[in-house]
Formats: sequence, C-alpha cells, structure tokens
Amino acid sequence: MKNPLSDFKFEKEEEKRIARLVSILIYISWGTYAFAILFGVYFKDWSLVFVTLAGCALLVIPFVMIKVGQLHFSSFVLVLSALFTVTFIATIGQGIRDLAMIALPIVLIFAGLTLDRLRFAISVATTLLAISWLAIGENMEWFHPKPFVGTGANWVTLVMVGILLVVAAIAVDLLAQNTRKNLLQAQTEIAQRVQTEQELREKEFQYHNLADSGIALIWTSGTDKLCNYFNLPWLRFTGRTLEQELGNGWAEGVHPDDFEQCLKIYVTAFDKREKFDMEYRLRHVSGEYRWIQDLGTPTYNSSGEFVGYIGHCFDITERKKLEEQLRYQSSRDAMTGLYNRNFFEVELARFEQSRDYPMSIIMADIDGLKYTNDTRGHAAGDELLRQGSQILSTVMRTGDIVARIGGDEFAVLLPKTDAEMVKTIIKRIRDSIAEYNSGKTDLPLSISLGCATTEMFDLMKTLKFADQNMYADKMKHKVNREEVVNN
Repeated sequence: MKNPLSDFKFEKEEEKRIARLVSILIYISWGTYAFAILFGVYFKDWSLVFVTLAGCALLVIPFVMIKVGQLHFSSFVLVLSALFTVTFIATIGQGIRDLAMIALPIVLIFAGLTLDRLRFAISVATTLLAISWLAIGENMEWFHPKPFVGTGANWVTLVMVGILLVVAAIAVDLLAQNTRKNLLQAQTEIAQRVQTEQELREKEFQYHNLADSGIALIWTSGTDKLCNYFNLPWLRFTGRTLEQELGNGWAEGVHPDDFEQCLKIYVTAFDKREKFDMEYRLRHVSGEYRWIQDLGTPTYNSSGEFVGYIGHCFDITERKKLEEQLRYQSSRDAMTGLYNRNFFEVELARFEQSRDYPMSIIMADIDGLKYTNDTRGHAAGDELLRQGSQILSTVMRTGDIVARIGGDEFAVLLPKTDAEMVKTIIKRIRDSIAEYNSGKTDLPLSISLGCATTEMFDLMKTLKFADQNMYADKMKHKVNREEVVNN
C-alpha cells in the first residue's frame, strides 16, 4: 500500500521533503478544523461550523496542486487559506478570538518550513494584518466576538488550547527535524567535498609526478585556449620557468617560420574539438631549434563538459635528420653529389606544367670515359666524372637542375632561359673546361654538349633535340681525336 505522505513524483530530494511537509500541514489543519466543527456543533454556533467547513474545502486546492507538481504555489495557497480561515472564524465565531491569536503564529511557523523568502515575507505581512484586524477591530467595535458560555466552557477552552499547543509542538518538532537534517546534510556534503578535494589533490600530485618522470613534454590548456600547465621535462627542454611559459609565453620559443602554421593548426582543432598532430621547431635551452612532434587531445570532465586540451610532445630532431638524409640519398647520385635520374624525371614532369617558360635543356656527355677506364683504371674514370660534374654545377645558376642521368651522361634543366642565354651558359661551360685543362693536368677533360629551347609545354621533345645536338657535338670530338691520332 502506498504511503500518501511519501508517494510523490518529484525528482529532487528537497522537493520531496517540502511535499511531505505540506501534506502533513494539510492533514493537521483538517484535524484541527474537525475539532472546531465539533465545538461549533456543541455550542450551536453554526457560523463557526460553516466557515470551518469552507476552510476544510479550501485545503483541497493545495492538496491537488501537490499532486500535479505545483509544489511552491501549493505551499503558498495553504498558508494563505489557513490565515484567512482562522481570521474569519475569529471574527464571527464564538470563543475563537483569543485562540486565533495563538493559532496565527503557529501558521507562520509552518510557513517558514515550506516557503521561499518572498512568499514567507508576504505570509508574515498577512499575519500582522490579521492580528491587527482582530485587535483593532474589537477595540473599534467593528465586530463583537463572543466567548464560550455555558456548562463546560472552561473545559472546551482548555481542550482547544491543548490542541493548539500540540500543533505548535508538531511545528517546532518539524522545524527542529528540518534544521537537524539540513545541518547533517551540510556536514555530510562538507565532509564529502573535503574528501573529494583531498582525492583530487592526491590525483593531481600523482599526475604531476607521472608527467614529470617521463620523457614526453606535456602541456595543458583551458577553454580560453591559453596554456595553464607545463611539466618538468618541457621546462628543462626550454630552460624557462613555468611563469614564462604560461598563457601564450611558450609561443616565444617557436621558430618564426613555423609559428603561423602551428597557431593555425592549434586554433582550428580547438574550435572543432578535434585531435591534432603537428610538427614545429622549438628553441632548446642550448639555443638550438629542435624539431617537436606535438599530439593534442581535447579533454572533458566527469559531466562530459569540455575543459581544454592536453598535449604530449616528443623531440624528433634525429628522426628529421635521418629523413632528410634519406631524401637526399634518394634524390642524389652517390658519386657526384648531383641529382639522380629519378629526381630529374620528376622535375621534368613538374616543369612541364609550370609557367617557367621559355625552358632550355642542356645534355652533356664525358668524352672518352670508357677509354680512360680501360687504360687508366676506373678510379681515373670516376675522377673525370667528378671533375665534369663540378664544372657543370659551378657554372649553373640557382634554380637550375643538374643531374647525372647515366654512366657518363648529364642533363640540365634551365627554367626561364631562352636560346641566347643557353648559348652563353654553354660557352661558360667550355671556358671552364679549357681553364681546367690549362692547369697541365695529366687527366684532360672533354665534354660533348647539346642544347635546345622551347617556348611551350613540350619538354620531352626538347630533351630529345638537346640529346641529338649533344650526339652531333660528340661526333665532332671523335673526328678531332682521330685526326690527332692519324697525324
């Protein structure tokens, strides 16, 4: 069987407590009114009976309001109906005036249990008006309250006073229970809060110890995007204090060339609450800029609310150096240090779609390399290759692509170079070769050269023409060498 004093559909415990108190007040009021009705019948004071019955009917309204969830308004209606009922009974009823002076403060005590400050203030004002009405009205003879008369009047008065004292005791007991419960709840909440804060401090201490004992550089930021924590490895890495790094201070150590991209990635990810992975250079305590990989993750509290970001950073300088070395090795010829054939072909395709026209290509071939290898050894042949590649790379301009594309073959891509300019470059190459040979070297160098220029997107055909021109130049060198041998 359901308990009518506890069967409420409110979610909050505070609302359930107020509903129980209001229900108790309604039942107490009905009980008190029932005694007043009995005394009215006993003394044949039918006005008292009818007004009290009306008061009983009014109490149905707050009772229904509790059931439909109008808790605070129900409390207010209950208090006002009790005040008006008692005051009206005291005005017209027999022997009730003095009892009403006792009853009104009791109603006010009950009001303090259930009403907020504004409604309680209104209830106090209404109670003062009611007492003023009963005191002043009688004195001004606006009404003439009648005392109980006849046999048993004193006993009736004594019983009514006793009932009011019991009701007052109930009100005081409820008030004391409510106070004790609130005090106990407050003490429990304070103890829980203290325990929670202590646990949080302990966890924070453990987290900081864990963060400081690792090798990762750790940072955290709040919802304002500003950093509010850096661990000890970070501070050791930068050589700065925590106060210097907090907020946006850490950004002072980011390499100027990386700052804009670093900031863009961070802000974009932060606004979207997404993870990010970025690399940038951060100034080391030694003054050197070292490469950092920064992994940022959004963080949330136990309620699922976003509270900021946490980042783990690692020094990847050695990895970047290795990657750079591998990239260099993959694009360079091991012997000469020039670009290799694969790189040349990639650049040829890239320049095909560029706007760097007119474009010229030079093809070069070391003459007599096989003869040198056969007669002087491969070490001498390798030296010829190195000398030839050095001359080619020295003569060319910044932005020109010089590559070794075969055993003794070289190719040069010259963007924004017309036919007259490439002829000038060819002449500089020949002059450098002549200067090298004039040094009375015992390993003379001869390079066959051919060039071609295009104004449009047709580099493959241009490459072919340059190769044909280089082959024609090689034939001249071959004829000249045969003439020298025959003479």
